[in-house]
Amino acid sequence: MTKLFLRWQTRSISSKQLLWALPWLVLALGFGTTYVLWRNARLDAAQDLEEETQFWMHKVIYSIEYRLKGNVQLLRGIIGLFEASKYVSRQDFQVYVQALHLEKRYPGIQGVGFAVVVPPEQKAAHTAALRAEGFPNYAIYPDGERDLYTAIIYLEPFSGRNLRAFSYDMFSEPVRHAAMARARDENQATLTGKVTLVQETDTDIQAGFLVYTPIYRHGAPHDTLEERRANLIGWAYSPVRMDNMLHSILGTVEFGALESMFDVEIYDGVTLSSDTLMFDADQKLNFADTRSAFHAAQRIDFGGHHWSVFLNSKPAFDARLHNEKSRLIAITGSIGSLLLALLIGILTFSQARIAAALQEAARANEQLMASAQRFRSIFETSVVGIVTCGPDLRFTQINQAFCKLLEYTEAEVVGLLSAANITYPDDLASAQLLMEKIMRRDIDRFVIENRYITQTGRMFNAITAARAIYDDAGCFSSITVAILDITERKQAEEALRTSLEEKNVLLKEVHHRVKNNLQIINSLLSLQTDHSQTPEVLDTLRDMQNRVQSMALLHETLYQSSNFAQISLPNYVENLCIHLWRAMGSTTGRIELERQIDAVGLPLDQAVPCGLIINELVSNALKHAFPAGRGGRVRVTIQAQPDQRLALIVADDGVGLPPRADPRCAETLGLQLVFMLVEQLRGTLVVTRDTGTAFQIALPIKAG
Repeated sequence: MTKLFLRWQTRSISSKQLLWALPWLVLALGFGTTYVLWRNARLDAAQDLEEETQFWMHKVIYSIEYRLKGNVQLLRGIIGLFEASKYVSRQDFQVYVQALHLEKRYPGIQGVGFAVVVPPEQKAAHTAALRAEGFPNYAIYPDGERDLYTAIIYLEPFSGRNLRAFSYDMFSEPVRHAAMARARDENQATLTGKVTLVQETDTDIQAGFLVYTPIYRHGAPHDTLEERRANLIGWAYSPVRMDNMLHSILGTVEFGALESMFDVEIYDGVTLSSDTLMFDADQKLNFADTRSAFHAAQRIDFGGHHWSVFLNSKPAFDARLHNEKSRLIAITGSIGSLLLALLIGILTFSQARIAAALQEAARANEQLMASAQRFRSIFETSVVGIVTCGPDLRFTQINQAFCKLLEYTEAEVVGLLSAANITYPDDLASAQLLMEKIMRRDIDRFVIENRYITQTGRMFNAITAARAIYDDAGCFSSITVAILDITERKQAEEALRTSLEEKNVLLKEVHHRVKNNLQIINSLLSLQTDHSQTPEVLDTLRDMQNRVQSMALLHETLYQSSNFAQISLPNYVENLCIHLWRAMGSTTGRIELERQIDAVGLPLDQAVPCGLIINELVSNALKHAFPAGRGGRVRVTIQAQPDQRLALIVADDGVGLPPRADPRCAETLGLQLVFMLVEQLRGTLVVTRDTGTAFQIALPIKAG
């Protein structure tokens, strides 16, 4: 018997130790989970920023290549001019180039010129002819005897810096010579390495380069290498100042945010040094600067030459690594872990007290059957109020704890009062219902939480445990009731509940302030539109307003909702579409809007890009699908699929996309943003053109 008792006692001690360790275990698990989520948020932010860095790099590369291709097309026009007639006069060349409006359409180009081939035996005649045209001091430079001469005879605009290049023999300079020879022999547009243009003065000297295209004699063959060298009459070329060209590209609205986020550096070839530096946006030469958190490098191959392009992030961009999401996870996770551990601790303590009281009451009942003396001793020493009632439910026995709890003496209670006299009036009906079940033997015991009134009128909360005793005939004989005061526990629970409600109010305030800040940004953009006259700028500002408004509506939906973890799509998408309708001025009834949106909820990190996708696609439909007052219908459909995926369809019955147009190759930021967001959400996008245009997107739904 002693061994069994010792074994039971050892097991009881181990269970208590485990119970008291439970809050600390919950706290440790909470902090561990918070750390993992915080780290994942940081990694996600780093991945997003790396993708954004690569996005900007591709955008810079594309814009530079696009500008270079434009230069080549310009020179091919010069070739066409020479092929159209046997002789192109200086006036013909001037009229043609002036019609191109170089400064407006090709910013960065110093000019467009023609360099003629001058064999040594024709040099004197060539010089005499040019002097006869009104240039008495004309002479090919630099001086010296060479196997072949070239001379710049046409160059527009023929003023300012460009006058310095007139009559210059570019074939005499090695870097230019290599590109000109390659253009002649391959009949291709070529690019020189880094040079200093002869147009440069003593101030604002920039790196430069030239683009060459060969021009062959009118009607002469030039299919073979020998024919090309024999029939070459000269080169159409354009000198370009690197800083002017890059600033004209990066200074556009499309690259407005790039300057504050990245430094752009371009080097001639693969060697990185100050000698090969072609362009440096911040003039700091920091291609090896390890202080930047994000870097990107890519090579441009064009015209038989290549450049090395580098992007290095600036502190303003690097600061986004420490985003609001990771901080919010760290703060809310830590607070939540502490609150949960505190709640578990309170419940553990309460459970221990309740378990101890019930165990003590059960032991007293068992000992009553064995020995009245032993029962009486335990009965009187119990810290739980214990009372027995007879068949008439009047108190027959009470202990000192009961007297202390109810503030009665034994003489005032025994034989005179029943449970109805001390039970709180609002709880009396439920207590009487339980006693009726006891009488009918539907139950023989119960444990409830109820309230009592002391003799002085003080109310307290308690856990009441009761056990009925029946005689041999099965009739109710008596009932023993144990009463445990849990007022302190209830107060602690109420304090915890109040604290949790305050945290919910705080979270709602966070979403409210985010929404207000986005509205301020929207207002600033609106003010900017009032001062902008350029249609392209106005279009871009309105697009930015719509994107900001889509995020503001999302946070407005969050703080008006009781669930901060998920966004209800029907209400959010409805408000977003109505906003776009009003913003685009499409409320006259010419264009109808159909919405078919399932009652689906998305977590915040999916709802933001989903809202931006809807914003871009609906805006595009309103802008481009119904030109010239045409009417039609735009349909937005969101359906939950059985495989935990979401189907999002934005369709119109407008004019549709051109037959050969590929939306994936679109140059507009809106469509590029749509494809980027769909990829970010790990979804798929299909474009159909049956009647109008339909964008069908399938997205996986995260567990909310």
